[in-house]
Amino acid sequence: MAACRSYPRATPIGPYTSAPAGMRADRPQLPDFTINSDLDTYIRYALLNNPGLEAAFQDYVAAMERIPQVTALPDPRLSYRYYIQEVETRVGPQQHAFGLSQTLPWFGKLELQGQIASRAADAAKERFEAKKDSLVAEVIDAYLEYYHLGRAVEVVRGNRDLIQQLERVARTRYGAGAANHPDIIRAQVELGQLENQLASLGDRKAPFVARLNAALNRPKSTPIPFPTQADVHPLGAPDEEVLGWIATSNPELLAMRHEIDAARAAAERAEKDFYPDFTFGVDYLATGDARMSGVAGSGDDAVIAGVSFNLPLARGKYRAAVRESQARQFSTALKRGDLLNKFQAEAATALFRIRDAERQIALYRDTLLPKARESLATTQASYSAGSGSFSDLVDAQRMLLSFELSFERSRADHGQWRAVLERLVGHAIPTKDSGVEQPTKEN
Repeated sequence: MAACRSYPRATPIGPYTSAPAGMRADRPQLPDFTINSDLDTYIRYALLNNPGLEAAFQDYVAAMERIPQVTALPDPRLSYRYYIQEVETRVGPQQHAFGLSQTLPWFGKLELQGQIASRAADAAKERFEAKKDSLVAEVIDAYLEYYHLGRAVEVVRGNRDLIQQLERVARTRYGAGAANHPDIIRAQVELGQLENQLASLGDRKAPFVARLNAALNRPKSTPIPFPTQADVHPLGAPDEEVLGWIATSNPELLAMRHEIDAARAAAERAEKDFYPDFTFGVDYLATGDARMSGVAGSGDDAVIAGVSFNLPLARGKYRAAVRESQARQFSTALKRGDLLNKFQAEAATALFRIRDAERQIALYRDTLLPKARESLATTQASYSAGSGSFSDLVDAQRMLLSFELSFERSRADHGQWRAVLERLVGHAIPTKDSGVEQPTKEN
């Protein structure tokens, strides 16, 4: 199914390019939805049109723009001093002075600041990927739920038409004296129940459409036709391998790994504060002519080179900054381990649901539905021939309806739980018929 499709992760898609923050990139024409629109069409629409996803991308762009800011040298300082009361020297009065200075941080400070910002940008990128995966999973879940509703309406409507036909047969046989009046009443009762079921399914359409439109960022009442496509492909990877992918490619966990690296670099950067920063400067002093004539060097301007450095005396403050970064690193590592356990538990549940859905799909498709259809056809033929009871006919019809609805529920469940699993894994999972191995991603 489309849920198995591999969506790009390393490079932003569609409008998500290197556009500056706040600038909306040109978007391609958004598609219209028809009865033939497949799941890929809905997913592409959501990826191109969802404001939450674009906000996450702009967070990533903003984090990237932080890197050149923290790796640049401090601005040089230009100073000017005017002597309100001139300082008299042997060669003349000092009138005004210009100064130019540049501060150079201690060795490695800028590099570490760049590492911290870079890891933060990597984390923002992974959170964008996580937002994208969650959006895809939400669209798939809403699409398949809406697909299931459409299939349920179709199945119930078909069974209603069958009961209407059986009622006509019962009326004909009753008119010929070959059937009892209770058969007609029983058919009308069944028909009323199916009509009520159809009405209930119809009432569920509006909230399902609203949910799908919300993921697509469209007005909630915008009409959407019932989808007609929902392919089912069994998983093509062992459960243990799938669970192992979570630790190496889940974007939330990758983001936290980048945050751990950022905290480690921040601790190293805090240790650099124990060392001074140096400031180099040059001053130019404008000097007037000496009051006494014949003085050597009269009126010569002075040029002074100097160096200064700060005194990192607040050692307790710097040690606290180191401990803060180390605690943040340890805390994030613990949170990552806790989140990994949670994701693996969710994935184990999803794998069970998927395997159970695959088993039920095969059971209904290959065994129960053919037998139910055969039973209904046989019972209907017996009733028409006068050797079967109407009660047996209704029971056969009910059994077929139950099996058809359960079969469609299993198909939708399979796709929905697969979307959950792929969101946890962070990439598409190969299918038995794809023949493609999915590489892991670990930064």
